[in-house]
Amino acid sequence: MDAFTLHNYQITVTIPEKPHPKEGFPVLYVLDGAHNGPVVRAIIDAQMMMRKLTKISRMIVVTIEQPPAKRFFDFTPQAPHYNVTSTFPMPKEGPFGGAEVFQQFLVHDVKPFIAAHYPASSRSTLFGHSLSGSYVLWHLLTAPEDFTSYIALSPSVWWNDEELLTYSTALLEAHSPKSLYVAVGEFERSMHAPIERLLTHLSAVPHTFYIAPEENHLSVLPTVLSRALRFIK
Repeated sequence: MDAFTLHNYQITVTIPEKPHPKEGFPVLYVLDGAHNGPVVRAIIDAQMMMRKLTKISRMIVVTIEQPPAKRFFDFTPQAPHYNVTSTFPMPKEGPFGGAEVFQQFLVHDVKPFIAAHYPASSRSTLFGHSLSGSYVLWHLLTAPEDFTSYIALSPSVWWNDEELLTYSTALLEAHSPKSLYVAVGEFERSMHAPIERLLTHLSAVPHTFYIAPEENHLSVLPTVLSRALRFIK
């Protein structure tokens, strides 16, 4: 496992043991690395012990961790105004609106670095949970060709009055990725309808939507991750 800093982001890269396939490994890019990275790596390591049964591919895992103060900035797109709700914990005055800058960093700095230094194939998946799950869907709408697959767990589609529903799907219709996996916990009931509305908007993308029985916003990630990872081929 390698760890390094790139533009003030802590990047951790986990590589499967040899032999390495000639075409390279698929790459899973994990956002919110401070929270999601340890869980994702631990689950993948456990699954690899019986991967012929779990049907999960060997893969490179890249976790991206930003300074805590940048999280809401990185994962929210620019907007004329921000309707900040009191229902969910968040800074009331931002800063918001840095998703475009973070997207450029991810696509033009992180991905080329991984391709140049590790045995990576052309197959890649962008993974996020909660606010970073919402960013995953925004990236899908604005630059769908950047990744082969997208995974969004409990995405915050409610953000800023469900603004993701206002985005055009023209790029998706021209450059649809291989797959989209979206899941939410049964007990996250306020999030179900916004996600379902957005998925209707994303009908051009082959997708799976799963409601995890008896799970909440925090328990859904470890519960559902194995299902989601089977979509990475």
